Amino acid sequence: MSLSTDLKELLISKGATGVGFANLKGIKNVPNDMPNGISILIKLSKEAIKSIEVKGKKEYLKEYDNSYPILDELALKGEEFLKNKGYKAYALTKERVSVPDNKITLIPFKTVATRSGLGWIGKSALFITPKYGSAVRLITILTNAPLDFNKPITTSLCGMCRICQDNCPADAITGLTWNPKLERNDLFEYKKCLNVLEELAENEFHNPNVKVCSKCISVCPNTQRYVEK
Repeated sequence: MSLSTDLKELLISKGATGVGFANLKGIKNVPNDMPNGISILIKLSKEAIKSIEVKGKKEYLKEYDNSYPILDELALKGEEFLKNKGYKAYALTKERVSVPDNKITLIPFKTVATRSGLGWIGKSALFITPKYGSAVRLITILTNAPLDFNKPITTSLCGMCRICQDNCPADAITGLTWNPKLERNDLFEYKKCLNVLEELAENEFHNPNVKVCSKCISVCPNTQRYVEK
């Protein structure tokens, strides 16, 4: 078996839902000595997604928070595997990645995931997969290991759908259809979203640190197909 196959099987056995391999040439901030990427995906439970529509969103918040250590552990397992094979590898764990106020990281996990062929970016700026919709979370490993690259996804499958846009309480979704040349700010106005998140933090969660809406996740038809199966 190939290095990529062995690594994918390891990560799936440890709890990953999906794994993809990407050539990251041309992406900003990717180090020259680790030009390849591994995108690791885990799905969120149907129960967690359903709870987005329930006041307090307890199941969703709990599972979202619990996903951080799961993703970190998977990425570190992959890093260790590659280093033991003699390659450079660096897992972009929560502790290692700086997240600025605008929530745009230097190397967006969604960009690596589209390059890895795992899905596309929706009009909501969410990452969307054919099987689970946007009910997923991602993490990335950078490496110089020779990988069997997946075919990048460069076209949105949202089509004419505008359900996320019509249901956004912040009117933050511009309605543009994603392609790799667009930036997140072309699709989504974060400041508008933040205003609603701050209102929810005060009125629903009574906690200024809990800024969650996630309406765009739950209403996405791709997510709904997963939830209703």
